[in-house]
Amino acid sequence: MDGDGYLWNRIPVVPACVDGCGRRLQMTTDLKVGDETSGPPIIGKRNSGEEPLDFSTMTTQTPHRASRRERLIRKLAGLMVRGVYRKVDVYRADHRIDGPQLSVSNHFGGLADPLLLVYAMPRLPRIMARDVIWKIPLAGWIMRWVGAIPVHKPEDRGKGSNDIMFASAYQALEDRTHLMIFPEGITRDQPSIAPIKTGAARIVLGARARGVEGIRITPAGIHYEDKASLRSSVSVLIGPPIDLDANVDQYFEPGDDQGPENRPAVRALTADIERELRRVAPDFSDWEEARSLTHGAEIVLRTIADDPTEQISLAGRDAIAGHLGRKSPEARAVVVGAVDDYDTELSNLGLTDEQLLSGLTGRQFLWWLVGWLIVTIVLLPFALVGVVINWIPYIAVKAVGLLRVAPAVKSTTKPLTAIVAFGITWGLAIWGALFDSGWRGALLATLLMPVYFGAVIVVQERLQTLWKSFQTWRRLRKASDSEDVIAAKRREVLEVLVEAL
Repeated sequence: MDGDGYLWNRIPVVPACVDGCGRRLQMTTDLKVGDETSGPPIIGKRNSGEEPLDFSTMTTQTPHRASRRERLIRKLAGLMVRGVYRKVDVYRADHRIDGPQLSVSNHFGGLADPLLLVYAMPRLPRIMARDVIWKIPLAGWIMRWVGAIPVHKPEDRGKGSNDIMFASAYQALEDRTHLMIFPEGITRDQPSIAPIKTGAARIVLGARARGVEGIRITPAGIHYEDKASLRSSVSVLIGPPIDLDANVDQYFEPGDDQGPENRPAVRALTADIERELRRVAPDFSDWEEARSLTHGAEIVLRTIADDPTEQISLAGRDAIAGHLGRKSPEARAVVVGAVDDYDTELSNLGLTDEQLLSGLTGRQFLWWLVGWLIVTIVLLPFALVGVVINWIPYIAVKAVGLLRVAPAVKSTTKPLTAIVAFGITWGLAIWGALFDSGWRGALLATLLMPVYFGAVIVVQERLQTLWKSFQTWRRLRKASDSEDVIAAKRREVLEVLVEAL
């Protein structure tokens, strides 16, 4: 068992890159983690004897009886998330969706964080957010509509008290609903968790003191590839919950007051919440370490994959990178050094690890090109109409991206600008169709707006993929003479990674 409470079995390495393996330069491993063997990434077993942390089950499909308002909110969130992000992986260890629940999450992406969590959670959470948002007319209406709960912060201007907030949170848990809070209290631009506040612990202890039973505290970690960019990728890891009733005795001595006024108990529970949150959220020393350990995790997953050309699991990658990030500073430094050396060799060849393992031949590239042309020809008319309709909001979003502000600010302003700018543009187009062709024209325009927009995205991204594939094929041809050297480097870095795991 390692220091953070997870059980990792030894990972034996079997070199498999022998003469005649061509450009498929890889190392196969028999990866055993917990009681599972190779396949979807599993994060060991907890020392409490709970089920393995299985991040291989997509949870957005979990059935849940929801109200019309809840279904509408989730559909709108899904539409915005799929427009903003290229790929979203959501995996969870806790499959229960009933009962009083308080979820805690890292806060790296500003507005994007609650949007993703509304999309990812199988049950709509009531977000707890700063009360200053309610003072913005449209934003305040939206927050009331989605059932958010305002939280007053001392550094905000104006007088305020959180008595109403705590009362609302207690009542929500008593009604067996789902609350969501960002316990760091700030938006972070560093790839690590800030010391969390005591609010989450005080809320659940206060609700339990009022007689609420069965409260679960669920950690959720959001991992952005590039939070300031549109059409990037993101994963959400939802870990096993803290069962408050089952663990309450470790926070109190016999005869103690078991309410939120018990400061030692609040501090102890807060420490447990922070520990669980760090296990599922990004928590690295700096961005260089984060990038290197994440790339190391990608190397491991591509190595054990049946087909290394397939897209790796983002959630599995981020879970393994997080495990590496919890190793000792010395162990992390060894991994970072090995990965950086390997990256330098790849950079000299103009390749990435993904491209190296692709083994893309000229014939494969030509077949892919034929398929790309067929899809592009079919979608091109829709994409051209989409460009004509959406060029103004597109330029607006690009202009916001050029602002010299912190990434956390961009992660809020860019999606917000996109939602507002594209929403206004589509609304005007639908209104014009209504004016010209009546309600049938307006209905047709409403249905076609997402089609036009989607066609633009598909054609643009397939064009980028085409160019990337061409570069891969060309560079692999030039790198054939260095095959043995780069294979040895990859073997070395994989051995370091296996030793660390």
